[in-house]
Amino acid sequence: MKGKKYALLDTDFISKTYFIHDNAGKHLTDMILEMPMYTFFCHQKVVEELTRHNQDAIGWLNQKIQDGSVQCFSDGDILKELIKIRGDFACAAYTQMLKAACDAFSKSYFRDHYNTLNIFDYLNAALPDYQKALQQADEEIGKHSSIGEIKSYVLLQLLALFNGEQVYVFCSDDKVARNGAISFENVRCISAVSSFLRLKKELLWTWDEAQPYIDSFVDFCEEHKQQTFKVIEASDVARVKRVPCRQVLEEIFDDRFIDLQNGFLKYRPNVEMQ
Repeated sequence: MKGKKYALLDTDFISKTYFIHDNAGKHLTDMILEMPMYTFFCHQKVVEELTRHNQDAIGWLNQKIQDGSVQCFSDGDILKELIKIRGDFACAAYTQMLKAACDAFSKSYFRDHYNTLNIFDYLNAALPDYQKALQQADEEIGKHSSIGEIKSYVLLQLLALFNGEQVYVFCSDDKVARNGAISFENVRCISAVSSFLRLKKELLWTWDEAQPYIDSFVDFCEEHKQQTFKVIEASDVARVKRVPCRQVLEEIFDDRFIDLQNGFLKYRPNVEMQ
């Protein structure tokens, strides 16, 4: 798999970038999938969340899963891969990964929602018993407790085992979600905003090619009452400043930014506009 780049798509990223498009209706998500050498993944919980909250985007995602552009992993799929690596210790390994995923989100999350897995009989119980216990815990959590992000963090760890190198997480603008992702080693976050810089690097995206998507993104932000993006000043202190949405997107193509590990854009030294 040398040269491959493993990338994880989360619910919020797909939901937002689906509505950003060019004049012909080609989605920003489609442009992301065109980046060379990337293999894209999502967790089944992302599919379930989009099914509930974004009927437009779920149609797009289901089609991409069907044609192989995005590989969707369920917990069962993850356990099958762990069996290849960890053998009889696959269930215990999954629990360790789940706890790490929960801790990245909240130190109390695992204790509050998955404590039954701490007392599970890993030595004597069969795989279906573990899957049943895991599913029951998931169902008790419900639909609105960031379970999609938690399960995505589990898949993230599996991808890191596959790859042994950096994993790219196309994630939401939520600071907690980004910080949770980069708490794992060799992870780089890409937000909807910084994806424009990524496309400029990976597809050699020109201003003319990007302009319809910039217009669409600005319209999307205005519809949601958002006037600015948060970016980082060109200083050692890493102060955050708010800059008008269109200005940020246009300045990406003036080479004014670098992208940080957490997905934020930072002004290059000596080019920051006052």
